[in-house]
Amino acid sequence: MLIRRIFAESVCAVLMIASMGVAQSPTKPGVDVSIALKAAGQTYAFNGKGECTYAPVAWIFGTGAQQWKVEGNNAQGSASLTLWRPAAGSGDMFSLYASTGGKSYIVNTVKTSGGGKVEGSGKVTFTSAGSGGTFTIDGTAAKGGTIAGTMKCSAFSPAVAEGG
Repeated sequence: MLIRRIFAESVCAVLMIASMGVAQSPTKPGVDVSIALKAAGQTYAFNGKGECTYAPVAWIFGTGAQQWKVEGNNAQGSASLTLWRPAAGSGDMFSLYASTGGKSYIVNTVKTSGGGKVEGSGKVTFTSAGSGGTFTIDGTAAKGGTIAGTMKCSAFSPAVAEGG
């Protein structure tokens, strides 16, 4: 009986210490992100901590490519951009999701021999600056409406593989 009680108290103490460590662990602060988009006449602006990642080798529908991703959201809306630069040199592809003014906008130019469904059209250019860079967007959403503007990252962290 005494051994069970000691064991139970030990387990409780370990769980309490572990949960305290989780509660006190710092959250990932992100990097400085600046987004200025105009979608079908609606403006979306974000300046604050967001997510910016880069993978020198990534895969999209079986196609090897470099990958950049930037995300930011606030009470006004959100925006997420993933830019793919295929190693085969077939041209940049991107997926852009934005919401502002109660409406959502999608542009997806990802199309490879392995899959992808093009929605809308457009072009994204990337200009590096130090450890970060700026994406300049000029597109038309799948359901109509132009989307134009910039998304800037102060730095990029390594991308984490999904599904894998």
